[in-house]
Amino acid sequence: MRTGAKRTSKAAMVAEKDRAIVLAAHDHFLRDGFAGASMDAIAKSAGVSVKTIYSHFANKDELFSNVMIAACTDHLLSNELPPDPVIAERFAWFREATQRGLMEAGREYLRHLLSEEQLALYRVVTRDADRFPDLGRQYHKNVARGRTGILVAYLRSIARRRSWTKRDATQDAALYEALLRAGIYEEVLHGLVNANSETIKTHARLASKTMWKLLTANGE
Repeated sequence: MRTGAKRTSKAAMVAEKDRAIVLAAHDHFLRDGFAGASMDAIAKSAGVSVKTIYSHFANKDELFSNVMIAACTDHLLSNELPPDPVIAERFAWFREATQRGLMEAGREYLRHLLSEEQLALYRVVTRDADRFPDLGRQYHKNVARGRTGILVAYLRSIARRRSWTKRDATQDAALYEALLRAGIYEEVLHGLVNANSETIKTHARLASKTMWKLLTANGE
């Protein structure tokens, strides 16, 4: 029993140190970019040695990947997408096969996409992508694919409940993403539009209205 308790305590200490390192790295990556973030500075902020960081994370790429995963955990976007019942428990709109549900899904998508943290992460990736091309792959794996995955799961659920046998949820999700991003993402990214709750709500309403018309017109 004592050995088991020691193992549990050690695992908790390792997890806590992981969190401290990732939290410190988050601030440095978003402020200084991937290339500019110093492992020495991250170690100092986390209160550990550089050697300790490398005992927890293989390299700078892995550390940045963990920063992205941590930034997405609350949105169920990290790692493997959970089953539909888990998503439905987190997001009430997932249980609705209606235009209103589609609009709420769009609002959730935009709230995450246009959050200051996600915009900052995207800027880090694009700023250093020419020197570190693997950053784009990591971003797609840890962030973009997760957002799309939830929309695919939701649109597949709508098609199933509406008996739309000829719909392709992956294609529908790509189209809905395009509608949601059009006319707002680049503007917010470059500071031309303020992504407040009302702006997001209005944009999601318009995008979902167009998308619902397409779904119902071709749903069979």
